[in-house]
Amino acid sequence: MRPRRLLLFTGAAATLAQSLQDVLTAQSAVLSTLNAWLASQSLVFQILTNVQGVTLLAPSNNALSQLYSTPLATQLASDPNLLTAFLSYHVLDGVYMMSDFTNAPVASMPTFLNMAGYSNVSGGQVVESRAQNGAVTFLTGNNAQSNVQTYDFNFVGGTLHIIDTVLTIPGSLTDTLIAGGLTAAVGALRRAGVETPLNTASDVTVFVPSNDAFNAIGSLVNGMTLEQLTAVLNYHVVQGKVLYSQLIAAGTQLTAEGASLNFRIQNGGLFVNSARVVASDILVGNGVVHVVDGVLNPANTTATPNPSAATQEPAFNGASSATGGVPFTSAVISTTTVASPAGPTATPTASAGPGSPAPVAVDAASGRKAAVGAAMLLCGAVVLANW
Repeated sequence: MRPRRLLLFTGAAATLAQSLQDVLTAQSAVLSTLNAWLASQSLVFQILTNVQGVTLLAPSNNALSQLYSTPLATQLASDPNLLTAFLSYHVLDGVYMMSDFTNAPVASMPTFLNMAGYSNVSGGQVVESRAQNGAVTFLTGNNAQSNVQTYDFNFVGGTLHIIDTVLTIPGSLTDTLIAGGLTAAVGALRRAGVETPLNTASDVTVFVPSNDAFNAIGSLVNGMTLEQLTAVLNYHVVQGKVLYSQLIAAGTQLTAEGASLNFRIQNGGLFVNSARVVASDILVGNGVVHVVDGVLNPANTTATPNPSAATQEPAFNGASSATGGVPFTSAVISTTTVASPAGPTATPTASAGPGSPAPVAVDAASGRKAAVGAAMLLCGAVVLANW
């Protein structure tokens, strides 16, 4: 008698467990490019076949075709470390069925990307999911979006979902802010000399004021001493905790400046002191960014919002808009960047100012992730043109 094969359940339906190769072959209409590449790279395929408890986010044929026309394809072909990071970022640590995503409107899932230079987040870099009306979108670096097309293709090591765009590795804080047009914040970090320490610190949550927010207090901020500016900037940083939006509830968090931030959830919005969060969960190599519509004031920690107002009053008394353009932006060129390592920005900066957040050593990867990453690295010399 032939032994019974393990049954895996998707909802109420049960199917015989398949190998990863079985799944790839059955979905060859949309995964033939990925399947052909894996067939030519036996070690990568062996790793993915043998690892247990994972979710593969598999780029479709069209997704990989789009990749070929970007500079990233050339970078992946020439940089084995980047290729390893790229592959690792498409493997979630855990088995996540489609229902796990649709039951949580906002969620973050850890990946196997835990390489120095590409992730400075304890436990590994994450992807963010957004579920709406039964559809699921993954948000990655620079808020790039990848939509789930078809899903829950179970194999003996986990499950596979097909996505329409490759995932983007989160870049450095500086690159991400510039790509998002948050140039005033970058200029302020550079003037205070805290850009590099903040880029290299691990596990940070940064509440970044918009350019309009800096402009609203331009009459004051341009005249701040370096010590005053550094204190204001450090008041926007929670270090040692990566607070994705689903982890933030009403309460307080201690900042790198030493004073606490107060969180409120009112009228469906999230407020930090009196500032409204206008964009959340922007992933960076060493944590997460939330954009706020006001500059936070460590000397006014009791500032409260008016949730019904479209804009909030500045937390700095007597402040008014700048007259010579948005503060700190003159030396920062706004560009759109592609995925880049999570290490420090290449832009020269002054030495760290007083009270700047000190770099923290990244936690060691788990043994399972380290073993998989090391094995993938052996395959990193592959040329993507063979896909």
